[in-house]
Amino acid sequence: MTSIEQLIRRAGGAIATHELHAAGITRTSIVKLLDAGRMHRVRQGWYALPDIAPVVRRAVRVGGVLTCATALSAHGFWSVSDRGTHVRVPRNACRLRSAEDSRRRLSDRPTMVTVHWRDGFPERRRLVASPEDALDDWFRCAPRDWALGGLDSVIRTRPVDRERLLERYGVSEWEGVDGRCESGTENVFYRRMLRLGIHPWRQVRIPGSSPFDFLIGSRLLVEVDGATFHDEADQFARDRAKDAFAHALGYLPLRFSHDQVIHGWTHVEAAVLSVVGRGDHLR
Repeated sequence: MTSIEQLIRRAGGAIATHELHAAGITRTSIVKLLDAGRMHRVRQGWYALPDIAPVVRRAVRVGGVLTCATALSAHGFWSVSDRGTHVRVPRNACRLRSAEDSRRRLSDRPTMVTVHWRDGFPERRRLVASPEDALDDWFRCAPRDWALGGLDSVIRTRPVDRERLLERYGVSEWEGVDGRCESGTENVFYRRMLRLGIHPWRQVRIPGSSPFDFLIGSRLLVEVDGATFHDEADQFARDRAKDAFAHALGYLPLRFSHDQVIHGWTHVEAAVLSVVGRGDHLR
């Protein structure tokens, strides 16, 4: 790896032309790396390494910083994907380009890019917004229920920041955002149950089985699958074996997918309330 590539790597995978020149890199050296395919021109004045994350490349090409749900996902936190790229730009930004082709201007209504126009543009994160800056944008962009799931995911890895983050986003201690759920999808389910007056136990073990996500009453076990966690056939088989084992012990297992919780909640709510309404969760 050349010194130029190391410089770009330290910068996060993409760098501005003026930064290269400030580091003493000549135009000839830049052209050599371009011709060799060891770095690419992303947009006028910006270069990136070939292995930069595609979603970060798209944000740089637009002319801003990756933010909101896509930045949270890039940091490893939970979010709900809309399959687009969220880009934060200064309110006075101009010359925004298409995420796919830097030769074209960004349209007024881009289909796969959401632009977040912000004052006080943070300089500390040059390619990907910090988790808190990304959360700021997600609270403005997404349903509050989803944003709270993302906040819970951040708190799970940073429990010492819980009180400060709850205050930052105006979240009550009683809203169920405490970092104890293993995914944002679980947290959305948990908080919606609380609003229905149902208080599930979390991460409950039954004899001979791995933990279930929730126990309602003494019999109703609920598993909430992640967006991608249960796609493989062997995992699918293990989940069904786990449910069958719980049935054999007299429990009532229910399993919901990420999409059911996030996009089909009425059916999830109806299923749980029907069991609770009959009192089957207590028998």
